[in-house]
Amino acid sequence: MKVTCVVDNTAGGGSLWSEHGLAFLIKTEGSHVLFDTGQSGTVLLHNMAELRIDPREIQTLALSHGHKDHTGGLEALLEQSPGLPLHAHPALFQGCFARRDEKVKSIGLPLTREALAARVELRLSAEPAEIAPGVWTTGEITSRPEPEGRSDRHLVREGEGS
Repeated sequence: MKVTCVVDNTAGGGSLWSEHGLAFLIKTEGSHVLFDTGQSGTVLLHNMAELRIDPREIQTLALSHGHKDHTGGLEALLEQSPGLPLHAHPALFQGCFARRDEKVKSIGLPLTREALAARVELRLSAEPAEIAPGVWTTGEITSRPEPEGRSDRHLVREGEGS
């Protein structure tokens, strides 16, 4: 197994770009899994090209959670690789927001459930799952110091329409 950091907030020098966000390519003998998509398609696709990663070779996509810094490159990736199985927690579509001073802004997934379901094969589960041979999700992590693992300035939509 080989794990390559494609996007993070500290570029390793050379021609790679950085941004607030995260994306990893997990390569095994029989699969290519992209774990998260960074904050933007621009940086994701640039770094993939620099690392000689063909987006069409991605066979599976996994999202750790619905914040934009982990899902922002999703649309750009799906233009290159439509129809991927996408593994995520069922709360992926729950509205996520950040409060700074008295302003609240969305920091959640940039696509609606309907728009995403039209472009991927949704595989939502809170349980551990094998998403490719030898590659597993942990399932939901429930022991957290803060609700949903966020700080007190992060908010999530609850109830109807979540």
